[in-house]
Amino acid sequence: MAAPVATAAPSVQQAPALTSVSPAQRVASFDFKDALPENPDLLRQMLWIKEGQVPSAAPEDLRVATFSAGLSRSAPGELTEDLSTPGDEQGQQVAETVQRAAPDLVLLTDVDVDGGEAFAQSFRTNYLAVGTGGQQGIDYPYMYVAEVNNGVDTGADLDNDGVIGGPGDTFGPGEFAGQHGMVLYSKHPLDTEGIRTFQELPWDSMPGNAIPEDTFSDLERSVLRLSSSSHWDIPVQVGGQTVHVLAARPSDAGDGVAGAERHHDEMRLWADYVSGDPADSGYIVDDEGRSGGLGEGASFILAGEFGPLTGTALDGEEHPSVIADLLESEAIQDPEPTSRGAGALTADEDPMATEVVGREGGDWTVARSDYLLPSASLPTAASGVFWPQSGQLGSHLTRANAPGGEPGEPNETTPSEHRLVWTDLDLDSGSD
Repeated sequence: MAAPVATAAPSVQQAPALTSVSPAQRVASFDFKDALPENPDLLRQMLWIKEGQVPSAAPEDLRVATFSAGLSRSAPGELTEDLSTPGDEQGQQVAETVQRAAPDLVLLTDVDVDGGEAFAQSFRTNYLAVGTGGQQGIDYPYMYVAEVNNGVDTGADLDNDGVIGGPGDTFGPGEFAGQHGMVLYSKHPLDTEGIRTFQELPWDSMPGNAIPEDTFSDLERSVLRLSSSSHWDIPVQVGGQTVHVLAARPSDAGDGVAGAERHHDEMRLWADYVSGDPADSGYIVDDEGRSGGLGEGASFILAGEFGPLTGTALDGEEHPSVIADLLESEAIQDPEPTSRGAGALTADEDPMATEVVGREGGDWTVARSDYLLPSASLPTAASGVFWPQSGQLGSHLTRANAPGGEPGEPNETTPSEHRLVWTDLDLDSGSD
């Protein structure tokens, strides 16, 4: 994979003229300065349809988003090839989802990064910069993509199947190196010299780690890496301020050997990193050999797909829920983003849900899996989950089943079972 880069993007392109216009698109283009319909039922319907729109950010705010995009293929090179030219349906859906939220920074997870810079450039040029579904293309001059642990062979028989090699013996879940990775796009410059990655941090280096006893041999334990994908600290320069984007995609608690224990410790890494106490972060060494955590008083935002069991304790005493502890601390705030779409889908309303997990007993199940958690030093102006109700603007991107199909059928018409999460940070207030 090519070295991580921050490069200039081509100018924003506009979408070709639409050959047909849906009712929702007609409503979206309606100018409310024009005469309003006299029929009150029609007016209510028009207003309700427009409620699916993500509100625009205030000019002084920084909008950050994360989206588990599901841009993954079954073999290396396939995604890079698919995105090398315009027209890939899933690529267009992901781009439209991002464009509807119009973030200044967006972290995409669950994307194949085996193509490195070529993949990231192609998606930026051929999709994000091209207006889709009536939306404006977005110019992201800066981006970051790097190697991840997914699909990288450990050289050990971790799954004890008698064979060294294969998905059960990798540092992170994946059929090939670079599957299910991450990429960050930004309108603001990145401090490339200050970027820190923790892809190779040994799991055993974490004091009091949750590695289960009698599960791995001494040799296996010595090669295990803590991060199943990677952990990134990307400083973004916004005006005269620096905001650290702390990005990660921990493995699901049900993945592989010791999945729950690893997931717990991957989240604990961030808790130790932002604690401001060298006693907590002394073991943390980045891939360039620099040790320690984030400087005290630094502004940051935790971003990524942390999983539906993030708030669950590993055990009651020794390893409680890391997120629960973080949210009770003074270091982090939870904007508690919500949507109406999640509540409309399930009987057990969970307005902060970001993922369709499955279907049990005839009912959909949803969970909060995707997070944006700013430091307490960054005032939050607004937040939300892009999940409109059926029939509202953008709902074609968040269906839980194929059009005309029965609920629960495989969904091939939306990019992901996850939903984009966005948060607006009021940097002006934060700098006072």
